[in-house]
Amino acid sequence: MKRIFFSLLLSLLYSIALRAQTQTPPPPGPAPSIQIGQAQSFQLKNGLKVFVVENHKLPVVSMSLVLDNDPIVQGNKNGYVDIAGTMMRTGTKTRSKEKLDEEIDYIGASLVPSASGLTASSLKKHLNKLMELASDVALNPNFKQEELDKIKKQTLSGLASSKDNPNVIQGIVRSSLLYGKDHPFGEVPSEQSINNVTLADIQGYYDTFYKPNVGYLAIVGDISGKEAKSLAKKYFGAWKKGAINRSTLPTPAPTSGTRVAIVDRPAAVQSVISVANVADLKPGSEDAITGRVLNTLLGGSFSRLTQNLREKHGYTYGAYSDLSASRYIGEFSASTNVRNAVTDSAINEILFELNRLRTEKATADEVQKIKNIVTGEFARSLEDPNTVALFAINTARYNLPKDYYRDYLKKVAAVTPEAIQQVAQKYITPDKAVILVVGNADQMEDRVKRFDKDGTLEYFTPLGEKAERTTLALPAGATADKVLDAYVQALGGRASLDKVKDMIIKSTITSTGANLTYTQYFKGPDKMVQSIKVGDVEIQKTIINGNKGKVISQNGTKTMSPEEVQEQKIQYGLNSFLRYNALGVKKNLSTLERINGRRAYRLELSLPSGQQLLQYYDLETGLKIREIVVTATELGNATQVTEVTDYRDVSGVKFPYLTQLHAGNQLISTTVQSVEVNKNLKDDLFKL
Repeated sequence: MKRIFFSLLLSLLYSIALRAQTQTPPPPGPAPSIQIGQAQSFQLKNGLKVFVVENHKLPVVSMSLVLDNDPIVQGNKNGYVDIAGTMMRTGTKTRSKEKLDEEIDYIGASLVPSASGLTASSLKKHLNKLMELASDVALNPNFKQEELDKIKKQTLSGLASSKDNPNVIQGIVRSSLLYGKDHPFGEVPSEQSINNVTLADIQGYYDTFYKPNVGYLAIVGDISGKEAKSLAKKYFGAWKKGAINRSTLPTPAPTSGTRVAIVDRPAAVQSVISVANVADLKPGSEDAITGRVLNTLLGGSFSRLTQNLREKHGYTYGAYSDLSASRYIGEFSASTNVRNAVTDSAINEILFELNRLRTEKATADEVQKIKNIVTGEFARSLEDPNTVALFAINTARYNLPKDYYRDYLKKVAAVTPEAIQQVAQKYITPDKAVILVVGNADQMEDRVKRFDKDGTLEYFTPLGEKAERTTLALPAGATADKVLDAYVQALGGRASLDKVKDMIIKSTITSTGANLTYTQYFKGPDKMVQSIKVGDVEIQKTIINGNKGKVISQNGTKTMSPEEVQEQKIQYGLNSFLRYNALGVKKNLSTLERINGRRAYRLELSLPSGQQLLQYYDLETGLKIREIVVTATELGNATQVTEVTDYRDVSGVKFPYLTQLHAGNQLISTTVQSVEVNKNLKDDLFKL
């Protein structure tokens, strides 16, 4: 049968400006004088600080509420802070979620709350209504158990999806390694921690941290200071202030020597690389401005990393860096995606560029070009009135000099090659960095261990848990038939499987924007029905009876070829693995691979139709944990990966209750709701 495959075509185009940089530029002029609109400010009696920026070009007003709370350690309920922010939009004490959505949509507004405040905007003529709705959300949330259950389910689905996204994995594990799991920046939410979240946790977070006396409210647009003050008092003046809880964050343990860590993804054809270290860079400091110039030089659009890894060596489409400031603890990172074969070479070039910044001064011409880029970016940002409001809030939050942003470009112009080198030496420490690689360990681990301080590699799961790296040698005497025999025993044994004469499996399929009902009926080795419904409407039905089959869909009825019928019986038939030989399936046990930190046999199956399947069986439990469908295309092999988990006992036989299909960036989860065996299904059910 035809299969739908999802493909992602990545293309990054670079302009001829890269070549233009080699031309001799005119001598730089003085730093431009900029005029930043003056923000009016006042404070309500409850401590809420309000900033107003008038801009009457368009009849639009936007507002941003920022709550300046310290990050907190969430422990075994990690994730509840973000869930609390999402629940702020699920209804208030005066409006249900449906009513709130209706009123926001009616005035064409946007209103997005979070755990640390909210943003909102509308046309000027609806401003009173917007302020009313925003204050209702901020001051009167009504948390309900049914909404919490929905959001937890969505969060768990997102976690499952992230486990197969190498870039997300890289971010999670990198933070965990840099800060430690007892630090708010290094905590990793898990299925267990999300399930631990209760309604009392959500209410407790709101009661503790949603206080006006830690709040900054920016109002920007077609509004006067007088009008803003009146509206702020009217809608936020009754907000009760409270005690401010301040927390002391643990100091991340220093990295002594370069540390190399790996998250193994056996099917990966690319490695995601990051080189990172913590950096005690504070917002608003002189080093922060020099750091911005440095980072643009190293990892911006036309940076040294890009010129080296892309233009010179052809390892990647792009390489980037980030030097972030924080009042708590900042971070530096350089990252890229490369082919497995050049993983170690790319790491070597990244380290070369980092050390070059520390040991060699950049030329004056190069620095001037980068300062021109930074100047242009800053000037363009001033076109957005919200930027001025953000500047006002930052000045108050971080106790910056009043002229910090007014003189920003003068400070950029004053950055020297010497200053860049000094900041690099201070905040970029490759000799005390974490080098993280998310990719196929078998294809690169021997080559990357040379970067570790003592040649000892560490292995982690996608959630940052320690994973063991054990030998991948096949046990003596292992064969494909023995692996399948162990699988049969793990499921409950041949005798128990033979007792299953028919079966009904009812499941729910969930994917982005879709919830489907999936029902399967099986009788004997060659009768099968698969039905997919949206609500009560059946959108597809597949019937197999003996050597014949058909697919009924909204596009009509399709008669299946004998090869397609055979393929369906092999892949989906009742206990078909017991009859692989009779069905003409060729089996080959090729190797052991690591799946989520565990060793698994890889069984290669060739179907009579030519279809190739890879099945993975856990070495310890014997259970099948993954299946990959491999299909040849004009662009190479395409794969669909299905993870198989949550085995449960039904009438003496184990069945997987959760399968997750990864096809490109699409995640399709199938959750079994019930399994019924030996219900004496009638043959008429399978009538073609």
